[in-house]
Amino acid sequence: MSGTIKDTLQNPLANTNVLAIPQSEDENIAFSISDENGKYKLSLQNATKYTIEIRYLGFQQINDTITLLKNETKNYQLLPSNESLEEVILKQKLAINVRKDTITYQTDVFTTGEERKLREVLKKLPGVEVDREGNVTVNGKKVDKLLVDGKTFFTGDTKLGVNNIPADAVGEVEVLDNYSEIAFLKGLNDSDILAMNIKLKEGKKNFVFGDVEAASGYEDRYQLHPSLFYYSPKTNVTLIGELNNTGKKAFTFSDYLDFEGGFSKIIDDPSCYASLFNSDFAASLLNEDFTFGKNEFGAFNLSHQISANTSVSAYSIVNNIKTKTRQEDEKVFFTDNEITANENRTTTGSNTNFLSLNKVSLKYIPTLEDDLSYEAIIKTSAGRSFGELQSSTADGDNFVNTAIQPTSLEVVQTASYSTQFSYKHTSTVTANLDVRQNDTDNNWLFTQPIFSETIPLEGTTPFNVMQQQESLNYKAAIGLKHYWILNNFNHIYPIIGTSYSRQEYRTQDFQQTDAGINSFDTAGFNNDVVFGLSDTYAGFQYKTKLKDVIIKPGIIFHQYTWQVSQFNEQQVDRSKGQLLPEFLLRWDIKSSEKLTVKYNLVSQFNDATFYGDRLRLQGFNSLYRGNVNLENALRHKASVSYYQFSLLKGLFYKASINYSNAINSIRNTTALEGIDQINTAIYTTLPESTWSFNGSISKKIKRIKGTLQGSLIFSDYSRLINEAVVDYTSKNTNFTVKVETYFKNYPNIEVGLRQSYSVFSSADFENSFTSSNPYALVEYDFLNDFIFKANYNFTRYINEDNNVQNDFEMGNASLFYNKEDSPWGFELNMTNIFDIEFKNQNSFNQFVISDTRTFVQPRMLLFKLNYKL
Repeated sequence: MSGTIKDTLQNPLANTNVLAIPQSEDENIAFSISDENGKYKLSLQNATKYTIEIRYLGFQQINDTITLLKNETKNYQLLPSNESLEEVILKQKLAINVRKDTITYQTDVFTTGEERKLREVLKKLPGVEVDREGNVTVNGKKVDKLLVDGKTFFTGDTKLGVNNIPADAVGEVEVLDNYSEIAFLKGLNDSDILAMNIKLKEGKKNFVFGDVEAASGYEDRYQLHPSLFYYSPKTNVTLIGELNNTGKKAFTFSDYLDFEGGFSKIIDDPSCYASLFNSDFAASLLNEDFTFGKNEFGAFNLSHQISANTSVSAYSIVNNIKTKTRQEDEKVFFTDNEITANENRTTTGSNTNFLSLNKVSLKYIPTLEDDLSYEAIIKTSAGRSFGELQSSTADGDNFVNTAIQPTSLEVVQTASYSTQFSYKHTSTVTANLDVRQNDTDNNWLFTQPIFSETIPLEGTTPFNVMQQQESLNYKAAIGLKHYWILNNFNHIYPIIGTSYSRQEYRTQDFQQTDAGINSFDTAGFNNDVVFGLSDTYAGFQYKTKLKDVIIKPGIIFHQYTWQVSQFNEQQVDRSKGQLLPEFLLRWDIKSSEKLTVKYNLVSQFNDATFYGDRLRLQGFNSLYRGNVNLENALRHKASVSYYQFSLLKGLFYKASINYSNAINSIRNTTALEGIDQINTAIYTTLPESTWSFNGSISKKIKRIKGTLQGSLIFSDYSRLINEAVVDYTSKNTNFTVKVETYFKNYPNIEVGLRQSYSVFSSADFENSFTSSNPYALVEYDFLNDFIFKANYNFTRYINEDNNVQNDFEMGNASLFYNKEDSPWGFELNMTNIFDIEFKNQNSFNQFVISDTRTFVQPRMLLFKLNYKL
């Protein structure tokens, strides 16, 4: 059944709710919402009697009764509601209510009562998707922030919420586009944040709820997972725990990034991402494959409304990870199209990593025109890693024992005050202080000398080489931004601020011998660097609106001053100015169709570790030297993105083009001999550019949805290898095609194929890889009380140039039983059904190609018991 809905003047009524309520309890309620042209479409059961309800605010409701024997077109005309009421009683809410940039879902309309967690609820809402990790998208756009009853849930990351909040506690789901925590800044700060607010049912407003899951399995495997919640109008408390030796991680690297500020911070400061990615703790989070894993995780969140205008919130997260790993690599080292060495490397490790994240936030809103907030974050981490490495080359074997102990402490304080002087004038001032300390002790035990011409090793094997790294960083910053509304179509935003950072970095490399300490100082090792940087900036952004198009150019001038000293001897004292333009164009073609164009010139300084111009050991085959003459890297970044969706047609598609080009960059020049490499940082104008194309399209027909998505990435860049400039080209193509079903009484499946092609080449060399990954997932709710889930993945990896092919398959399955209205649930879960030993993958860079076997945990069978409060 399809048609159009108009008013008495024949104007189309967009976002009208159309419900088809079957008079038979065996059929589902059908729902549609009209598009911009007033068109709607319903999928109804043949020869079944339905009551049609059509509702639109300000118009009289239409009730109609129909029975279809074939496809029909029915148009409706709504009459204005002229009744004047002194009192309105709202008896029923719209299934979906769309108000400009807010969508509200009444979850009871779409759920069946069999859902266990929030993720199962969200999957049944039109336009909402949840992936296996817990990331949520609405109409193709990723949800950036999760709220519960208007309060941030932990950091706002969706994964903790969708995987832990019980389904039966959810009453409404609100999706808030262009979300701003400060109400009077909405529309001024051009927020692109998409937030999701979970409104709890009335019975859960002052109630303790949640569940506890316990599991036991073969070979002493166990798991304990409590998720407990207390909510009241003033106080909300959440407690989530995870204790297991099954390898399941409750805290991942993407969670870590969210706690560090999310991907928006990475875009603003790429060096921040590099620092996080290369940290010792991140390595443990990134590692998803190991032969044994034990996790101890605890998370506590509290928010309390002290008074009408004052609130406090706090969270504490503690995670302790213990893993055992094994990896086998076949590496080919090459320069100038010549293979310089072949290496077979086996690495085993035993790692323990501890992380704690603690945050306290205080918000004071004395009036509707003022907002004052303060937050303090304390982060600690400590680790201990023991490893054994065997490297075999034509020159012989080297056995290396490693022991690494990193520790870190960081305290960040931020205060922000926003005030609206008048409709035309609003200001925000932000100040922060960041203190960070990192210490790492490395110990290597070699059976063969390394870098014989550089490192003055003494005595005979084994050679015990030690390294101590210490860094202490301080950063203080303050910035002011003023929002000046010239008129309804023109704004100007002046910006001014300053920051100062001081970084102290020290390294000591030496050999422990029977005779004492053999220092490498005279061989050019050991650093004692102090790097100071001040950045004073001023500029403005201009914003204008031309019909449906917003144009926002801006320009910021930065005055940089920096000093570098080594062993208290000043080596650099420089300053320079830098003009950074930016541009934004957003065309809201209609509410469901948008085009965005962005450009900015990005400037960044690296940290003190890049300025120490003396050597330090990075591994048994790698040395690194910094450079005191580095300056700020400059890069052009531009993007064009297009997005459109239609709930009526079940059609969603988006596409983007991104371009990046380096003007000045900080790179390494590499001296390579065999498998040994010495990297030195340089400030260079070597060409480097990247194009990327991303797109996806999905179409839903009745209860079947098809999706095609893919990306193309082309990179051209140059590097200095053995004092020669070598040009490289990298091409990566990825696409996924999949089909999903959304049945109520039949098994739901998802089948798809992920395919990737990678080509890496220089003028005289080319290597290509192919990876094919067909997969299938099935979920079946049957006999009212049973839920069966299973997934299967097959991977074929081909190194075409070396004629290498590797195949492996992974499978997991579970069967869950929960009798209706019973708090008890039972589950049988099996992972790695085919009991594979390892996975295959490949990687490459300018001088090495690696084929890697990563060993995984064996087949595991668990029996789980679940109790719902």
